[in-house]
Amino acid sequence: MTLPDPENSRAVVIGIDAYLRLEPLPAVRRGRDRLVALLRDPDVWGIPARNVTVLGADATRDQVLTAVKDAVRETTDTLLLYFAGHGLRDRGAQQLYLALAGADDEHPQIGGVAYQDIRQILMAGHRARRRIVIIDCCYSGLAGSMGTDRVSRGELYDTAIEGSYLLTSASSTQRSFAPDDGAYPEFTGELIGILRYGIPGADDELTLDEVWQATRAALLARGSPEPQQFGQNALGRLPWVRNRALAPGEGPLPRRLAGDPLLVRRFATAARDRARQGTGARPRSRSGPKPLWWGLVALLVILAATTPLWLRDDDAKPESRPSSSAPTPEATNAARPSAPATSPEPEPRPSPSNPDTVGSGQVRLTLRRTFEGHTDFTTGVAFSPDGTLLASAGGDDKTVRLWDVATGEPIRTMTGHTDSLTSVSFSPNGAVLASASTDRTVRLWDVATGQEIRALTGSKGAVYSVAFSATGDKLVSGGQGNEVRVWDAGDGEPLDVFTDHTDDVLSVAFGPQGDTVMSGGYDHAVKVYDLGGQWTWSDEDTFHDAVTAVAYSPDGTVTAAGGYEKTVRLWNDADDPDKSIELTGHTEPLTCLAVSPDNKILASADSVSLRFWDTRTGDSLGEVNHPGYINEFAFSPDGSMVATAGGRSVQLWRLER
Repeated sequence: MTLPDPENSRAVVIGIDAYLRLEPLPAVRRGRDRLVALLRDPDVWGIPARNVTVLGADATRDQVLTAVKDAVRETTDTLLLYFAGHGLRDRGAQQLYLALAGADDEHPQIGGVAYQDIRQILMAGHRARRRIVIIDCCYSGLAGSMGTDRVSRGELYDTAIEGSYLLTSASSTQRSFAPDDGAYPEFTGELIGILRYGIPGADDELTLDEVWQATRAALLARGSPEPQQFGQNALGRLPWVRNRALAPGEGPLPRRLAGDPLLVRRFATAARDRARQGTGARPRSRSGPKPLWWGLVALLVILAATTPLWLRDDDAKPESRPSSSAPTPEATNAARPSAPATSPEPEPRPSPSNPDTVGSGQVRLTLRRTFEGHTDFTTGVAFSPDGTLLASAGGDDKTVRLWDVATGEPIRTMTGHTDSLTSVSFSPNGAVLASASTDRTVRLWDVATGQEIRALTGSKGAVYSVAFSATGDKLVSGGQGNEVRVWDAGDGEPLDVFTDHTDDVLSVAFGPQGDTVMSGGYDHAVKVYDLGGQWTWSDEDTFHDAVTAVAYSPDGTVTAAGGYEKTVRLWNDADDPDKSIELTGHTEPLTCLAVSPDNKILASADSVSLRFWDTRTGDSLGEVNHPGYINEFAFSPDGSMVATAGGRSVQLWRLER
C-alpha cells in the first residue's frame, strides 16, 4: 500500500486564535502553522503548498465553506480538513458550532459555522477516495453524531460518511485544553509530536489508526480528555504519513528527542507497548471502555510512574485552561538595529492607574503611555533611529502604524498587506520602514509619506521576521520553507538565499557590521551566515525545541537566542565562540530578545514577563511581570525607554536601573 498522492490531495487547515468576545487562543496559531509545515514536509507527507488552504482569525463563514467546497471538488485522492479553536454547542447540546472570530457563546449561530453544514459539503465529495477530518475544540465529539439523537456507538459508526475518518479532541460533553505552559493545544500537540518524531517499532508508514491510538494513549496517560474516533471502514488501516522514527534494532531513540523527557518517555512507552502487543492492526471501534483498553491505560500509568528519574518530567503538569480560556497570541520577532539618539520624554498618561511602576531587582519599568488604535493583536514594534517615532504591526488587522512617541498621537497608517503582519524594522536613517507578513511578502514604506515603495516577493511562504542591516543597504527575512533571504534594500532584488535550516525560520538578525546574519528556527538550530559566502556557523545541539528569537548586541560582542525551551543562551566569549551561558527563569516560551544600546543589558520576554540580564556575567538584573501579553519589545535608541507590543495596543515604559 502507498501513501495518499500529495499532488491529487487537498488540505484545508483552519486555526482561529483571536476572538472578539471569547478568550484568545495563541497556541492554536502555533499548532496550525506547525501542522501545515509538517504536512508539507516530504519526510511526513509532502503535500504541495498550493494544495493547502490555511485560514486564520480573519476567516468568514462563507470563506470556510467555500474553501471546503473547492477542496472537495479538486480532490481525487485524499481530502484533509483540520479545525482548531473554540467549539460551541446549541442550547440542546446536539449541534457543534466551530467558532470564528466574531462568535457569541450565548448564540453560537452568530459568528460560528455549524459542523452540519461542513459535513453536507464533505458528503458531496464523491471524487475523494479518503476524507480525514480532525477537530480540536471543546465538545468536538458532537461532530460524530450530527443529526442524530441519543444513539449507540455502533449506530454512530453506521451513520459515518463512507471513506471518511473523523478524529476529535474530546467527547460531545468534554472540553479541550490549551496548556498555559504549552506551545500547542494538548490534542494537536500530541498529533504534532507523532508526525515529527514517528512511532518507534512501527512500520515505515503510519496508518490513521496508529496515529490515533498513539495520540489517545499519550493523552490518557497524562489525564487529559479522551479523544474520539469515528469511521466504520478500512480507511483507518491505510497508510497516511511516513514514520520518522528509527526502526527496531537501528539504534537508540533519535537524538532529536534528547533533552525532552516527555517525548522520550512517550515514545519509549509506545515502543514497549507495541512490542508486547505484536504488529497486527489494532481495533478501531469502541462500544465502551473495554478491558483491553483499561489494561493499556493502567500499563501506561504504571510506566509513567516507574520511569527512571532521568526520563521523568521534574515539573508538575502545567496548569491548563479549556479552549474557552487561554492567553493571547504570540508571534515571532527580529532583532532591530538602533542608532544613538535621545528619546523625547512623553508626559504620563492621565489615568488614575498610570503611570505604573513594575519590576523587581535592579530594573524597573514605569508606564508612560499606551498607544491604541489597532483592531487586532500587535505583533511587532520598533523605534525610529532618532527615537521620535514608534512603528507597530497590527497582526490580523494587516496595518502598519506610526506613532509620535512624545504625544502618543497616531501619525499615519500603512495598508497593502493581504494577510497578518508579523514584524517591522526601521532603516538606519529612519527614512524607510520594512514590514513582514504571512502574505509571503516584505514591504518597504516611505516613512515621510506612508506610501509603499515596493514589495519584496519570492518567499516560499509566510514571512515571520525581517531586519535591516546597520548600513541600510540590505534586508534579511526568514519564514516558512527553511529559507533565510538577503535582499537589496535599493531595488528589492534578492542577493542571497541560505537554505541550511531544515524547517521554518522564526527569527533573523543582522550583525552590526552588516556582514553576518543570524537565524533561529523550528529545527532547533541557531545559524550564523557570512554574507561573503566563506563560512557558516551552526549550533544544532544546544536547543531541543524551536528557536523563536535571536539577537546581536550593537557592538557585536554578544549574541543570544531562545525559544520554546524557556531558556536563553548567551554567547559572549570572544576566545571561545562556541561557549554559551544558559539563562533560566522563564516559565513560558520566549517571544523576543534584544540587547540595550550600551551593550550592557540583555532583555528577554515570554508571553507574560520581561527579564533583564547582565551581558558580561549572565546574572539576573530583575524581572517584570507584564500586565498583558508580550509579542515583541524594543529598546529606545538611547536605552531610556522600552516599548512592548501585545494585545491591541503598544505600551511605552520608562526604564529605570
